[in-house]
Amino acid sequence: MLNANGVNAVISRLSKAALLAMTLSVPAAHATNFDYNHIQVNVLANPSGIGGLGRFAFTEGAHFVAKGDTQFEGDWYTSGGVGFHAPINQFVDVYGELEGAWFRRPDDDKHDTGDFATVIGAGLRGWVAPPIEANLYVGSIIFDQDDTTSLVEIGGRFHSTETLSLGATWRANGLEQNRLIFSVRYLY
Repeated sequence: MLNANGVNAVISRLSKAALLAMTLSVPAAHATNFDYNHIQVNVLANPSGIGGLGRFAFTEGAHFVAKGDTQFEGDWYTSGGVGFHAPINQFVDVYGELEGAWFRRPDDDKHDTGDFATVIGAGLRGWVAPPIEANLYVGSIIFDQDDTTSLVEIGGRFHSTETLSLGATWRANGLEQNRLIFSVRYLY
């Protein structure tokens, strides 16, 4: 027979076990507000060109990224790397990327086979209204210890369907003139 202390001890143990079971079985809310599996085609303005971007999520909070563009003047910009993404709240995500870049700018007689750099940056993506997204990306292009340039992108996207969105971005960096980029993104 259990006395009052024994009953209290059993209830205490059962309560702790139930609390532990509930804690372990409650799903964590880590879903991002945006899809990081997409392919994008860019049309570059001033000077004109074409480009592309792809992000491929390989875990719940990490993705691969690949980028490229050209002005068709013997130039190119290619980069690839890894990134992270996480929600800040129910409307805004933070993301960051670390990439290795190989590029050649027009009229660059110094680097016939291109130049190598490391690109690191972070950004925010947020819903302004249900189909409209605003984004900001700030980073650095690092050539070596003494040579870096800043990178800033400000833009927005209109999500016309669940798999297609249209965007416009203003990019400023030390490699090229400030330019406007129009894009079509396919989410898969």
